[in-house]
Amino acid sequence: MKKGMTLTEILIVVSIIAFLFVLVTAYLRTQVFKGNDAKRKSDLNRLSIALEEYEKDNNCYPPSNLITCDPGTNLQPYLNKIPCDPTTEESYSYEVDISNPTCPKWYRIYSKLENEEDSDYIANIGPSSEYSYYQGSPNAPEVVSSSGSTVEYFGCFSGVCSSISGPICEPNYQISNCNGQCSLLINECVN
Repeated sequence: MKKGMTLTEILIVVSIIAFLFVLVTAYLRTQVFKGNDAKRKSDLNRLSIALEEYEKDNNCYPPSNLITCDPGTNLQPYLNKIPCDPTTEESYSYEVDISNPTCPKWYRIYSKLENEEDSDYIANIGPSSEYSYYQGSPNAPEVVSSSGSTVEYFGCFSGVCSSISGPICEPNYQISNCNGQCSLLINECVN
């Protein structure tokens, strides 16, 4: 008599393998989202630094038609190449003071974060309410979400979570308890 596997045993093994595959895929997908979002935040931070340096030399921020990632050389020598979104390869949304479009006095740069659990995720902000993260000049007007509420920012100062006017330092939070991070000195909000 030959021994073999029954149909039930084969189905159980296939079900276990399928379940493990789904778990691994979901975990890896979340990690890819986090990696893309980290790249977006880094890109916007680098771009903000370059824009501030440009403003110091020109007494205004660059007009919106200059901030494109293709060809991306309009901010040299402040930034060698203007970065593109890591998944869409498109330029980040750059919003400027429309009262003086040739020499704007403030700016905001927007991106869409993929990980909705990110502490910096803000739903429905920016042009057409389609973005979820931004950085802007210190004098930019308050950002308002599509729900009509003003986005508030908080930062750690001497171990205390305090309200700040926009994302003017890092790390900053949109939660009034700073996600409980103020007990660690490494989380002090600095420019």
